[in-house]
Amino acid sequence: MQFATAAVTIEQEVARILSTVQEGDVQALLRALLNARSVFVFGAGRVGLAAQAFAMRLAQLGLRCVWVGDITMPPIGPGDLLLVCSGSGETATVRVVAELAVKRGADVATITRDPQASIGRLCRVAVRLGGKTAIGEETVVSQQPLVTLWEQALFLLLDGVVMLLMERLGQTSAAMKQRSMNLE
Repeated sequence: MQFATAAVTIEQEVARILSTVQEGDVQALLRALLNARSVFVFGAGRVGLAAQAFAMRLAQLGLRCVWVGDITMPPIGPGDLLLVCSGSGETATVRVVAELAVKRGADVATITRDPQASIGRLCRVAVRLGGKTAIGEETVVSQQPLVTLWEQALFLLLDGVVMLLMERLGQTSAAMKQRSMNLE
């Protein structure tokens, strides 16, 4: 296979999986993010990397955002939102964090393939993103290994949410740059 073929395959696969997202789910997530006192974000593995990149963008937008597990993490409580990302909706570490957030009175939102899984049942907001997960069934056929397609689609879905937040908050890239780290 040539690289150009691989690139086109990836583009087509990602476009198919992103087309499974319901606008109403995204709008509900936007409302939850904008209404939260603080947004806590968590995910595991490569899914966690996409979620962590999203947390960075939220902070650059001027929202109070925390990556769960950071040593400077404040307590979570009523008025806060925990956004957890888990393809299967059953990732043990993610489920435990979501359960703790609920016990502390925070709202929980998720992006998952299966909103009816244990994590989704804890959530006030669930965005369904189709595709293959580690323990779930494949709803979008992929030529990529393991759950790469879901991870890519999650990253792009979250980038789309950032664009929508930018519009709602009247933010520009220049304004976000002013809130970006400068110890690089």
